[in-house]
Amino acid sequence: MEHATRYSTTDQIVTSAGAHLRVVPRSSCPGISASTLLEPGFPYGEDLLQFIWESRLFEHHALRTTEGHAVDVLKPGRIQTNSGPDLEGAQVRIGEQLWAGNVEVHLRSSEWNAHGHQFDPAYENVVLHVVYEHDAEVRTLKGRTLPTVELLPRVSTESIAMHLELMRSLAFMPCAKLLDQVDPLRTSAWLERLLIERLERKTAYVEALYRQLGNDPAATLYHMLARAFGLQVNAEPFAMLAHALPLKLLLKYRDDALRMEALLFGQAGLLQVDHVDEYPRSLQQEYDLLALMHDLRPMPVAAWKFGRMRPVNFPTVRIAQFAQLLMRCDGSFTDLLEQDDLRLLRSELEVLASPYWTDHYQFDRPSTAQAKRLGRVGTDHLIINAIVPALFALGRIQGRSDMRSRAMGLLEQLPPEKNQLLDQWADLGFVADSAARGQSLIELKQRYCAERRCLSCAIGNQLLRKTVKE
Repeated sequence: MEHATRYSTTDQIVTSAGAHLRVVPRSSCPGISASTLLEPGFPYGEDLLQFIWESRLFEHHALRTTEGHAVDVLKPGRIQTNSGPDLEGAQVRIGEQLWAGNVEVHLRSSEWNAHGHQFDPAYENVVLHVVYEHDAEVRTLKGRTLPTVELLPRVSTESIAMHLELMRSLAFMPCAKLLDQVDPLRTSAWLERLLIERLERKTAYVEALYRQLGNDPAATLYHMLARAFGLQVNAEPFAMLAHALPLKLLLKYRDDALRMEALLFGQAGLLQVDHVDEYPRSLQQEYDLLALMHDLRPMPVAAWKFGRMRPVNFPTVRIAQFAQLLMRCDGSFTDLLEQDDLRLLRSELEVLASPYWTDHYQFDRPSTAQAKRLGRVGTDHLIINAIVPALFALGRIQGRSDMRSRAMGLLEQLPPEKNQLLDQWADLGFVADSAARGQSLIELKQRYCAERRCLSCAIGNQLLRKTVKE
């Protein structure tokens, strides 16, 4: 392992290799300057220090507390993100005594008191205080003096340099230049885990929606389909529309195409102007009567976005297609969740907007005739972003493992979505061969790379651990 380092303001850095001291030139710590290492608050954060401790990225030899007692770390503990001490399940031998409990990590010892831990009984089970710099003795609520280990002289400089490089990178993937150092098998396993993580995160949203809608599976899928019809740009306005127009009300008019579209376009706020064409004028008349009958209030029209998008994806066209799906399903949305034949499922979703939209993308604006059919890309988008999450979540709610398995199976069968994000992954050599892998890569980018959560990422973990030479 690389010798831990004690920092000085001279042109040399003094290191401890066991009980022996030697002098190492600054150039032996590439990518990081002594001035950076001297500042304990940068590039450190507690999250990095926790990771260094949990991963043992420090010099272990002759480890002692600040009072001189020998320390043997049997288990450093596991980082936990809930309230309370930073790591749980630790086992350390201090002198001749074996301790089991929690570990608390701070940049400086005095932060124990600054954070009020001396008054908190939740910290009574802390067996070791791990700090970057020791500047004060601290005690627990019961007055016990905490044994403290200072890591300042023992942290691998290469680990700090690597972390700093990842944090400063402006690349699509912070570690893009280092991918040749990563084990492909570990990366593959991580991407499989990310798929489950993404589905679990979406499940939390679906479960909350399910409870909000009175534990109604059909209404839940209706809301999920509405969001998916909006694509990324208009997902929120479509969600607003679904809340403004309950499924039970729509189903009363599922055999009447004019009233179905009148309700959807009216509640979307898109019928509040004086239209020229006969069809939107008819919709407007129907909506006025229905709104009075059911005490409806339209959502703000300003919520909808038309700019910088293909006309076929305009919200007007998507609402018209949504109306056809509502009538085709006849209120039996749950039948979509029972369909395990991908070909038949696509067929159910491949709807054609009403005749008016053949030569229109917006009201009162004629265009070249083109049938507004929800094609393969559109149906697959609905399956990936509405049916699969609903299937997975409802399967967990209802205790049906077959539904969760069917959700995973659909993602494995479907091709990946076509978007710029997956194109950028392909440029780095991460080619999605299925929707399952595509969802994993989207999760990696959105939840880890974009947020610089390299310490929580298996790829970043592996790179940081490689900085320690056994």
